[in-house]
Formats: sequence, structure tokens, C-alpha cells
Amino acid sequence: MLLRHIRKMHVKPIKMRWATGGDNYCYLLSTHDKQQSWIIDPAETLEVLPKLGLEEMKSIKAIVNTHHHYDHSEGNLNLLKELKTIGNESVKVIAGSKVSPGASELPKHGQKYMLGDIEVICIRTPCHTMDSICYYVRDSQTNEHGVFTGDTLFTAGCGRFFEGTPEQMDVALNNILLKSVGEPNWGLTKVYPGHEYTKGNVRFVREAVYKNPGDNKELDQLESFAASHSVTTGNYTLADELAFNPFMRLDDPMVRKAVGDSSGSASRSDVMGKLREMKNSM
Repeated sequence: MLLRHIRKMHVKPIKMRWATGGDNYCYLLSTHDKQQSWIIDPAETLEVLPKLGLEEMKSIKAIVNTHHHYDHSEGNLNLLKELKTIGNESVKVIAGSKVSPGASELPKHGQKYMLGDIEVICIRTPCHTMDSICYYVRDSQTNEHGVFTGDTLFTAGCGRFFEGTPEQMDVALNNILLKSVGEPNWGLTKVYPGHEYTKGNVRFVREAVYKNPGDNKELDQLESFAASHSVTTGNYTLADELAFNPFMRLDDPMVRKAVGDSSGSASRSDVMGKLREMKNSM
């Protein structure tokens, strides 16, 4: 138990585009001693670099993309260049496809990396884009768990189906992601999404699904937290998502009723598709 208090896996969220109305996150994932790091989705280097100290920059072993969209990958090449100026020249670019600038490694589904004592498992979750990857991380020494979900899973929401189908998003969220993490770890695994969408997602869920306080006590608690916190990333786990996120509760009678399927006869993909259409039109 003492070891868990001394050691800590570090996750440093870095805001991007917030000053101009945006809501992106970049993350610096570091080992307990901060000697090794991954930097995830550093799209805006003009905003990311000032938030990194020299030692943090030297610690970066890989630039990692959750998917190829410019607001997640556009800074890859510039960051590589900046890291070389301080002598950090052997940095990998890990991504789901070669569409990400500078991609040098394209991990397969389930491929594992080690970052010090942190095990990283690459979870392919195609839908938002076909090259979407969630990165599940766990420190065996401290039993800390997290998952970087890009634009696949948001707090109380999910990404648009730009390159996939409702069925693929259902499979990505409710099959591939959950099974890859494993049920015993759902309550331990903190979610780090690619955007701060929580307030908007809560507003949608409240207006469309759980319309009254008390319908879903976990949503009530999230609504209160989001109202008083501009940053919500890393505060909720996969188990929490299963409690309040309608895109992960497709068989909930209240979710079914919200999409016009009170009889419960629609397929899960139909429920997912209708729910996404409702969110898109909000």
C-alpha cells in the first residue's frame, strides 16, 4: 500500500484551441519518475510547447495519435522538429494510419508497448475514423488505469460516425473497448477524451433521455460536477460511462423510449443511429 502512495502514473492534460472557442485536449503521459513520456494528439504546437518543460520534452519517447484528423495530428511534424533541436532525435510517431503526418509505427489491434512500468494496449475502434485507436494504459506497480479515447468516447457521449456506421460505433464502444479493458478494470479506468464536450453532452442527455432529476442519479451527479468545473477529463471511469452515457446504454428502456422505441423492438444499431441523429441536430 505504501508503494501506491509513493509512486504515481502522471497524466497532464494540455488545453488546445480553448482561447478561440475550441475544446481539444493533448495529453502528456509520464512514468512515475517522469523519465519517459508519450505525448498524445499534440495538434497545436504553439499551445503545447509552452506547457512543456525542458525535462518533459526530453522525456518524450513517442508522439501518439488517436486518429488522423488535423485537430489531433497536425502538430506531429513540428513537434518532431522541436524535439530534435534539444537532442531528442529518436521519437516515434504512433498512429492508426499513414494519414497521420510522420507516422512511423501503425500498431495492430491489441498490440502492447511498455513505457517504463506502464503497459499500453492499442485498441482499434473504427467508426469516427477507420484509423481510430484508444490507448489503454495501466501501471502494474500502482494499479492505476486510464484510457485515451480520442473522438470515440466522450464523457456522456461519443464521436460522430464520419467514416463508419452506427453498428460500428456500438461495436467499438460496447464490445471492443469494454472487452479489451476487461470488466474487473472498468471501475478503475479513467477516461481521457479528445475534447471537453461534457457540458453539451449532459445538456443533450438531460433534454432527450433522462429528463427529470432522479431518472439517473449518476447523470444528476455529473450534471452538478460539469456545471462547476470547466475541465472534467480524467474524473470519470468506464464504469461511470456505463451508468450515465446513453450511447453505452442502448438497451435501457428510457433510452429506447427517447428514440421512439418504447416496445424495445429496434436493433441496437438503429437505436445508436437515431440517438446520434438527435445529438447532431441539437
